[in-house]
Amino acid sequence: MPSSKLAKWLPGREIRIRRLERKLSQSAVGRFVKRTDQTVSKWEHGEKCPDVGQMWPLAAGLGMDDELRAYMIQIAQNEHEQNFRSDRRFNALCLRMAELSNGEIHKWEPVFIPGIAQTQAYHFNFLPLAWKTNQEELNSGWSFNRGRQEGLLNRTDNPKVRLLIGEKAIRDLVLLSEADRQGQVDRLLELDSIAGWDLRILAGPYPEGASAFDLYRPGGAEFGSPPFVYTELLDESWCIEEKDRIARYDEVWRALWAKSIPLREYLNDQRNGLA
Repeated sequence: MPSSKLAKWLPGREIRIRRLERKLSQSAVGRFVKRTDQTVSKWEHGEKCPDVGQMWPLAAGLGMDDELRAYMIQIAQNEHEQNFRSDRRFNALCLRMAELSNGEIHKWEPVFIPGIAQTQAYHFNFLPLAWKTNQEELNSGWSFNRGRQEGLLNRTDNPKVRLLIGEKAIRDLVLLSEADRQGQVDRLLELDSIAGWDLRILAGPYPEGASAFDLYRPGGAEFGSPPFVYTELLDESWCIEEKDRIARYDEVWRALWAKSIPLREYLNDQRNGLA
């Protein structure tokens, strides 16, 4: 099976971002593991992945916490798997980095407001209605989502962000207070007004099996990830890299997008009761 390009890319992006934050040269990072600056450059461009033994000193020298270090080691151990499967937290790290790096970001969410578009009130008041969770999990989830939102909004290269939201997610806002509901609608409108962002609503039926997924492409970004799709089931999630499978998801995306309604047009339609 072909090796994972994504597995080579993610550690390199973590290394580059943390190196620049600490104002370190590639040679300085190479000295952590007795490698040249050329090797570090290959890591940062996703051409190679540090091996397991190198991850320990790199994590220490670049300030990675225990959780991130463990995941970076997991990547090194499973680099040969093209569609590597892990827990949601691990794959969330992939999504966060792709959102910081890629030029094209497409998200289809039929049931919930996407995490990068949620308000704090939606996160804390609506999500507990959907599944059992505790305050610690809610706090951790919001901290992570907020970091993703800030990272995307602080980008200066105007990535193309397409959010496709199922009508159910909008209609379910009636379960919130009027103030919280209006706050979430205002948040969606705010994002829709940003250059490069486009939010649409899919009203009516959609193909069976077209559950939530994200589609990421480099879109001309120098340090963008290889193309991949993120999708999940109840207890498992995947980052998919195979070209033929990505093409099938892209076909579904195009079909759903063609049927969708621009956010503002939808909200101006009195059917939804949120105008």
